[in-house]
Amino acid sequence: MFTKKTIPLLLTLHLFLIFSDTFARNEKISSANKAVTVTGGRVQGSLSDNGVLSFRGIPYAAPPVGEWRWKAPQPPVPWKGTRNAEHFGPRPIQDSNLLYEFRSTDMSEDCLYLNVWTAARSNQEKRPVYVFIHGGSFIHGDGSQPAYDGESMAEQGIVYVSINYRLGVFGFMSHPELSQESGYGGSGNYGLLDQVAALEWIKKNISQFGGDPNRVTIGGESVGAQSVSAHMASPLSKGLFTGAIAESGSLIDVRTMVLPLKKSEALGTELSGLSKSKTIAQMRSMPAEKLLKLVEKGNPRRFRPVVDGYFLKENPEKTFMESRQINVPLLVGWNAQEVPAAALFRLRRINAKNYKAAVEKIYGERADEVLARYPGETNAEVKQAASELMSDRLINYSSWKLAELHAKDQSAPVYRYLFAHPHPGLNLRTIREGNVFQVLIKKLLNKVITGTSFHASEIEYALGNLEVQDNYAWKAEDHQVSRQMQSYFVNFIRSGNPNGAGIDGISLTNWPAYHNGNKGEFLRIGINSKAEADATKERYLFFQHLNETE
Repeated sequence: MFTKKTIPLLLTLHLFLIFSDTFARNEKISSANKAVTVTGGRVQGSLSDNGVLSFRGIPYAAPPVGEWRWKAPQPPVPWKGTRNAEHFGPRPIQDSNLLYEFRSTDMSEDCLYLNVWTAARSNQEKRPVYVFIHGGSFIHGDGSQPAYDGESMAEQGIVYVSINYRLGVFGFMSHPELSQESGYGGSGNYGLLDQVAALEWIKKNISQFGGDPNRVTIGGESVGAQSVSAHMASPLSKGLFTGAIAESGSLIDVRTMVLPLKKSEALGTELSGLSKSKTIAQMRSMPAEKLLKLVEKGNPRRFRPVVDGYFLKENPEKTFMESRQINVPLLVGWNAQEVPAAALFRLRRINAKNYKAAVEKIYGERADEVLARYPGETNAEVKQAASELMSDRLINYSSWKLAELHAKDQSAPVYRYLFAHPHPGLNLRTIREGNVFQVLIKKLLNKVITGTSFHASEIEYALGNLEVQDNYAWKAEDHQVSRQMQSYFVNFIRSGNPNGAGIDGISLTNWPAYHNGNKGEFLRIGINSKAEADATKERYLFFQHLNETE
């Protein structure tokens, strides 16, 4: 209740906020101060030798700990003075392996931080913005990974942002008690709500870094691409972005990528039983590490996006089928060898007998139809067929379906690609680092990836980060392909169209818009990129009607 004494104080505070906002709008971002004012307070970044300012570990929401575990993100807690933004914030709680390389030094439930790279020198500039959402099966990863660095994109005039969000049980667990307390009758999707909070923060603050809040493209790879498709389907994300890039994935799939609420709640109830907790309050009091260890004993991927009635009103496939998605330009594609044959064979020998047995396990009575579409007799043929099948099953179909449905009304342009440049593999220094077991694993991994366009291999090329990601034996042709692909991405982020000028004056092949007619042109990206007609549509049309039994 306000009194006569408090009203002048409130008025003074209101005027202070108005004037401080005015000062912020006129602020210069210079090498002298390297600081800007954002929601919560003032942050000071660092200046690279290339003239790019980076601001790392900026809190976009309050720490989701204690009573805020499994709740929607809250506004960031204000701080006093100038916050040092030269280091990445803690990465989300996870159980990662040697395939993940982080530049964050800590891991914590307190993980809701983002990073900004800009070459703007005034907040009066209105540069296009690119927000990258990391992959990792919704259980791994963070925005500090070298492949996601933003300096190269900033050098091309883009204000680049990478974000963290809650993962696994912390980001996606549903439970009946959580649904009762939420206020909208659902639960889960906290990691996706974190992403919304980050986009809202960007909408409000990115002008301070010289970015245009009305020209924001969201993008991501793998589950980052799945997240992009989720935002296109979510009413909460409307007005927060004007373009979308989906690399290798979407939530529209023949597999169950999005759970109904009751099933997701049942998984949460099961976990609470395993934890011997009778209430959500008891589960919130469990140490994060103990809860993670408990989840890892079972299926760490059991928690995933859910139709919670709030972020997702319905399964995204239905939203896209009925053309209710957010209608923005879309750049979407996948890689030529997303998944190796070994993913189907596991530890079994690659031969025709084991191939047939593995396909029968997944597709049951329809296995013969699948084998007819993906045939193989010799070991070499089987290896290729198994890779094509697993790539289509786990990645390609969902990306194709996203392109098909978004291009259906042809009211917003869709550009589809196939990244087909063979990867050079790990360099000797990287292979030789570590203990005997690690060296052996890396040698086996290198044998699988070298000469292929495997899952996630395009990221460094698209973001211009070959030099940042120094674990690989890059060659001149890799840099050539990177300049091409980054040029297309930069042009799309600027205008919603990938065609235009190339970096360093390189010429770009015309990339035609994708239509879901018979031709269905896409761009094959490699040393000599070229537009091609779709030769795989019949395979995907067959694939979407398969009834999986696994």
